[in-house]
Amino acid sequence: MRRVSGGLGKVFGTRRTVHVITGSGTAAMEAAVGGTVRRVLSIVHGDFGERFARMAEACGRTVVRLTSNPGDVVSLDQVRDALRSGGFDAVTATHNETALGVVADMRALGALVREASDCLFLVDAVSSAGGVPVGLDDWGADAVVSASQKALALPPGLAFAAVSARFVDRAKSVKNRGTYLDVLRYEEFAGKAQSPTTPAVSLLFALDRQMADIEVETLDSRFARHVAMRDVCTAWVQRAEAAALGVSLVARPEHRSPTVTCIRTNDRDAILQRMREQGYELGGGQAPLAKNTFRIGHRGDHTVVGVESRLDVLERVLRTI
Repeated sequence: MRRVSGGLGKVFGTRRTVHVITGSGTAAMEAAVGGTVRRVLSIVHGDFGERFARMAEACGRTVVRLTSNPGDVVSLDQVRDALRSGGFDAVTATHNETALGVVADMRALGALVREASDCLFLVDAVSSAGGVPVGLDDWGADAVVSASQKALALPPGLAFAAVSARFVDRAKSVKNRGTYLDVLRYEEFAGKAQSPTTPAVSLLFALDRQMADIEVETLDSRFARHVAMRDVCTAWVQRAEAAALGVSLVARPEHRSPTVTCIRTNDRDAILQRMREQGYELGGGQAPLAKNTFRIGHRGDHTVVGVESRLDVLERVLRTI
């Protein structure tokens, strides 16, 4: 599957092998954590950043968290101060925080991590890869992980891990890496053009087809389409807020995600139920704003026209609550 290999490298912004794991994005995140680290600084912008931190703890690592206010990101000054005082050997961060519709600047964060320490920089790009520019090489990251079911618009069941040469070297000194998620095994078998475990072949054929479709659209056009969908959602929520329909945006303007919009409301349950009755499934809120937010996913193969149609239905629902 020649196209899969080349296409994934472009999606993840690297010339290195992108390993394909039969599993979920969580599996790839655990592979990143379990293969290398002992003391971790976790940058938490919402529930999925917190999940990365909990995963490191579950793997027996010591974790220190830097947590932002909902809709915002942790400042670079906070990260710099923590790195100076910490003795960390890895930093975890979520590129696109699905829980709150926030996207963070991984290039700036990666540059800071490299400047301030010899920490490995591990990035969760589960809901961004394929919809937002991602760059293992450009960010100076040591692991960028993702999954098939988000912006790549494939069935769930595949996870992806792009890792740096430095990550591989560091992993060699870590004991008890396990077996299934041991990145060194994936590196070894990639050299033989093989998988270390039985691959999900049907999903790989789906991935091959999607990479071909993305090649036709081009990544630049795909990224622009995601930004356009984000902007349509943003403008709609702002109009609805001005019309006193009881909604507002969570993410600050400079951090709004191109793949998901998180919306505040006091009528979450009623909105989700009414939209379900109309044939639309919206995402409920997640911590730390689980009870008073819902989310609109606009990623993968969705279009601006489709998002506009969904928002028209949502507006009718809001006017009847």
